[in-house]
Order: sequence, then structure tokens, then C-alpha cells
Amino acid sequence: MLILDGSYGEGGGQILRTALTLSLLTGRSFRLVNIRAGRPRPGLRPQHLACVLGAARLSGAEVEGAEKGSREIVFRPRAPRPGAYTLEIGTAGATSLLFQTLYLPLAQAGGGRLILRGGTHVPQSPCFHYLAEVFWPLVETMGLSGRLTLRKYGFYPRGGGEILAEIGPARELRGLDLGAPLRPEVTRVFSFVTADLPEHIRRRQASRAEKLLREAGLSVEVRLEKAPSASPGTFVGVVGQEDFRRAGVFALGARGKPAEKVAEEAVGPYLQIMERASSVDQYLADQLLLPAALAKGLTRFRTPAVTRHLLTNAWVIRQFLPEVKIEIQGAEGEPGEVMVHGSGTF
Repeated sequence: MLILDGSYGEGGGQILRTALTLSLLTGRSFRLVNIRAGRPRPGLRPQHLACVLGAARLSGAEVEGAEKGSREIVFRPRAPRPGAYTLEIGTAGATSLLFQTLYLPLAQAGGGRLILRGGTHVPQSPCFHYLAEVFWPLVETMGLSGRLTLRKYGFYPRGGGEILAEIGPARELRGLDLGAPLRPEVTRVFSFVTADLPEHIRRRQASRAEKLLREAGLSVEVRLEKAPSASPGTFVGVVGQEDFRRAGVFALGARGKPAEKVAEEAVGPYLQIMERASSVDQYLADQLLLPAALAKGLTRFRTPAVTRHLLTNAWVIRQFLPEVKIEIQGAEGEPGEVMVHGSGTF
């Protein structure tokens, strides 16, 4: 049995989620100790427990320690099964992170449907729009198929959101060469407020983002959105596209935060992607690592910052797939290039 130390690197939930995915894909059991040791409230929180229980349900796995607050689990997988699964986090925990734990095993099993309930636009996680506009299109380019649908918005603290993920059966995953710097043909701005907030907020968010992007010489399209939600919330998203390549940054509003500040928090890191001659945003760098490790051939991209998340994710992948060669050039916090020579096992 593989034994993993959850305090390694960034010491967060990424270790657990990647381990669950790779356990389902490889059939290897693991014991994870010191779960989320690097966080203020260590152990399994509701969204992490939902990932454990979701992975177990997908495969009929045997699990020890699957309870809130647990700092150690043992996971013994069986083969993932296709089908329709409805999973509830029960809080505003991130449905996106639950999705990213399960989409590859479900595709490998033959495909199916995931109905995931919880938070759709919450802190410390990719929001639904990031999945739909940035992450999933690139994974489809690598060979997967499916459709993501937002059924209900869910903001912190009440959650109540719901996403539907329809995943097709796996085809061969292919490596992706994203080595050249991104030069977006168009940059799209998404400005959203929940229906209970004043109209001027989303217009101010959009106006500030558009102004900063045009001053940087970029072509801009603006999309204003509004919908009901159990909790009030706002966000600004900035997404750039060049042929099949994409990168994006999303920022959430908060009580007392000016609309213009929300826009600036999205635009600043987005412009840094171009300033640092990168081909992906720093979050996509982390998220592409897992499908790249399973793909056939070389995946290559440039990130505006080598993050501890990226380094930790690479470490977990190497524990399950020692044959995969992951090269990360660049110091932590600095721009870097990532090359993944995939196993071709998917």
C-alpha cells in the first residue's frame, strides 16, 4: 500500500484529490496521513469528505477514516463504474474540486453524468465559469468529450448551487503543446451579480475591466450576467483565447469590496500572463498536470508562476506513476516552463 504524507509541500486538499483520482485509475490503494496539515483547520472538511465519498461511490471502494475532521484515511479502490451520480457537499464547498477529482475515472469507466451540489463560485477554488471557459475546452482538445451545465449558482456561505457534468467515454488522451506565449485574439470579460444586488455593480465591474484591458492594447468583448442565488455574490472573469489555447482569471466580490477592485483583481494577474510570456495561467498549470501525465506524448506549457500547488501535485503524481517524467524549470514564485512526458496509459 502506498503511504502519502499530507503535510508535504503545500499541505492542502490537492494531495487528497489527486491521490483519489490516481488510485481509481491505477487500482492502487493508499493511506494518507497528516491530511491538510498545512491548513488552519486540518483534517477533512466537508468538501474534502465529499471527494472521498464520491470516489468511493464511483468504484465501490473500501474506505477507513471517512469522517469530518479525520486526519488519516485508507482508500482501497475497485474499478470505477459508469453511470449517473448525484453528490451533495452539504455546504458551500467547491463543486469544481469534486468534479476535478472524478471526471477522469468516470471517463475511463465509460462515461456518465455527475450532478454536484454545493458552491459554484466560492473562494480558493476554480469557479464554474473557469471550468467551462478555460479548463474543460483544453481537456477536450486532449481527447475527452462532454458538456458542463450550470443549473443553479451557489455562493458562500449558503451554497445551494448545482452543476451537471455529462462525461463521454474516454478516447486516447494526447499531449498538448502550449509552449508559445499566449497572444489572445480576443479577451472576454464576464461580469456577474446575483439578482438581489444593484445593477450598477456589474456595470462598474465590467467598465473597469474593459478600460484596463483596452489600455493594455487588447481586443475586448463584454458579457453581463445576472441570476438568482441563495447567497448574494459577484464575480469578474477575464478569459483570453488564441486558436484552441485559453487562459483566464476570475475574482470574487465581497461585502465592502468596491466593484472596481474586483475587476482589478482579475485583470492584473491576467495581464501578467502576457507580461511573463506565459501560455497558461498559474492555476491551469496545476490542473493540466494530471491529464498530461496520463496522455500519450509530450505536454508543454509556460506558467507565469511556479506555485507550491504545482510542485506538490507533481510529487503526488510521481508516487503513483513513477514512469512519468515531469520537468519543471523555474524557481517557486517565478515564471517557469513545464514539460510532462505522459505515460499514455489512459
